[in-house]
Amino acid sequence: MPADNALADYLAARKRPEVKLHLGCGGMRWRDFVNVDMNPHDAATADSSRNGCVADVFADMRELGLPDNSIDEIFTSHTIDHFTRWAAVDMFRDWYRMLKPSGIVVIEVADFFRCILWLAHPIPAKRQAARNQFYGNQWDRVDYETHRYVWTAKELVGVLRGIGFRQASCSHSTWTHYPGRDMHIEAVK
Repeated sequence: MPADNALADYLAARKRPEVKLHLGCGGMRWRDFVNVDMNPHDAATADSSRNGCVADVFADMRELGLPDNSIDEIFTSHTIDHFTRWAAVDMFRDWYRMLKPSGIVVIEVADFFRCILWLAHPIPAKRQAARNQFYGNQWDRVDYETHRYVWTAKELVGVLRGIGFRQASCSHSTWTHYPGRDMHIEAVK
C-alpha cells in the first residue's frame, strides 16, 4: 500500500465496525458508507453530469490500495462505464481481493441491450437517455464524464462469476438513475 494512501488513512482514523465504500459518489452521499470520488467539484468547470461532489475522501477506484479481505461492501452507480472494459475487469479483480469473505459488491449501470430498446421508445426523453448512455457527457468538456464501454447484464454477471464472485445476480429494478434501462448487479465473494 502506498505511503500516501488517503483512503487507507481515512479508514485507519475512523475505526468502523463495517467498511462500506460508495465509489464514484459524485454529488450523492450514502449514509453509513465512506463516500469516495476521484474528482473534486470545481465550480469553474461546467459539469452537467453530476451535482457537485460530496466525497469524504478522494481516491481512484481503480487503485484503492487497501489490504486483502478488508472491505465489507462496495457500491457504485454509473461509474464502470467510464473505463475501458479491460480496466474495469482489472478493477473488479482488485475489489474481489479487498472484499472480506461474504463481502458484497453492488453495481448499477446501464444495460447495453436495454439502451438499444429505449432508442425506439415512444417517449423522447427515454430515447435521449438511451443515446446519452453510449457516450456519456459530451457537452461539458470533462473527459472523466465520457463513457468508454457499455456492458450487457449477461456479460457483467459472467465476468464477475469468472473472477470468483458467487451468487452474482441481475435485476432491472435499480436504486438510482433509470429503472428498466439500467441494471442492478449484486455479487458475493
